Amino acid sequence: MIRRFISLMLLVAAILSISPSSSAAQAPLVLVISKSAHTLTLVRDGQTVKKYICVFGVNPDGDKLQQGDNRTPEGVFFITDKEKLGNHPYLGRTWMGLSYPAVSHAERAVQQNLISSEQYQAILSANRTGEMPPQNTRLGGWIGIHGGREDLTKQKINWTEGCIAMLDSDLEELYTLITPGTKVIVRS
Repeated sequence: MIRRFISLMLLVAAILSISPSSSAAQAPLVLVISKSAHTLTLVRDGQTVKKYICVFGVNPDGDKLQQGDNRTPEGVFFITDKEKLGNHPYLGRTWMGLSYPAVSHAERAVQQNLISSEQYQAILSANRTGEMPPQNTRLGGWIGIHGGREDLTKQKINWTEGCIAMLDSDLEELYTLITPGTKVIVRS
């Protein structure tokens, strides 16, 4: 009983120490996602704050190339938006959008004639200004972090169409700490 109380108090102290209102001088939070390890790591100032289980698109190997490939994109992104979903049957209770496609995806796609030069410029502009890039190109879109399908997520079975899925309770905890603009690094 005492151990459980101490563990709970340590968790509360850790959460309070990483809340955005605790200190304006604190380094920003970063999300580092490892597809091979099935982890999303909350990092501040190079130090791990907490690790969470996550899963990915049903075609997990490699970077996202185009719409419909069911791959999770790799690279450096930022959170574009956050939304409470109620209890969506597929997405769970919470959503945080990612700034996919990133500049690196747009550069490759324009060279391969997957997107027009206008779409390329729009993607560059959105990434430069911290806005959501166009979501309606042949690269695909609406990539984010969401909950749902906890049975598969707990078993680390990749089940999404390219998004990052977490346990709803973990994502709700993270949701309170993350703001639009937060850096997200997705690695293989």
